[in-house]
Amino acid sequence: MSRKNGRKLLIAIAVVGAIVVKAVRDARKAKKQEEELKTVLDDFYEEELNWWDREHEEGEEL
Repeated sequence: MSRKNGRKLLIAIAVVGAIVVKAVRDARKAKKQEEELKTVLDDFYEEELNWWDREHEEGEEL
C-alpha cells in the first residue's frame, strides 16, 4: 500500500470514527431527554390532571 493510500485510509477511518461517536452521543442525549420529558409529564399529571380524583375523594362538588 502506498503512503498516499495509507494516509487516505487513516483519514477515512478517522471520519467514520467521528461520525460513530457523534451518533452515539446524539442517541444518549435523545434518550436522556426522553426520560426527562417523561418525568416532567408524569409530574404534571400528578399535580394538574389529577384534580378530579382529589376533589372527588374530598367529597367536594364540581
